Amino acid sequence: SGVIAGETSRAYQETFTLSYITGRSVGIGAYLNRLGQRNIQMVSSPMILTGYAALNKLLGKNVYSSQDQLGGPQIMVPNGVTHQVVRDDQEGMSAIL
Repeated sequence: SGVIAGETSRAYQETFTLSYITGRSVGIGAYLNRLGQRNIQMVSSPMILTGYAALNKLLGKNVYSSQDQLGGPQIMVPNGVTHQVVRDDQEGMSAIL
C-alpha cells in the first residue's frame, strides 16, 4: 500500500488524477482518494480511515452512528476532499466526461 500511495503522490505532480468513489472506501483506499486532484463521490459512498464502531469503542461512548458522519459527502465536500457529489453511475460518468 505504501508503494501505491507513493505512485499516486507522484502522479499528482505529473498528470491529472481522478477518483470516482462508488462504494465505501476504507483505509488506504480513502487515503489514495485524498492524494488525487479530483474526487467525485457517490452520495451513498463514504470515505473513511476507520469505522464508526471502532472509534466509538476507542472513545468509550457512542459518538458516531454511521460511516457518513465520518466520511460522507456532507463531510468531504466542505473539507475539500470531494469536488462533486453524484446520485448514480450515469451522473458519475457524465461528471467524469
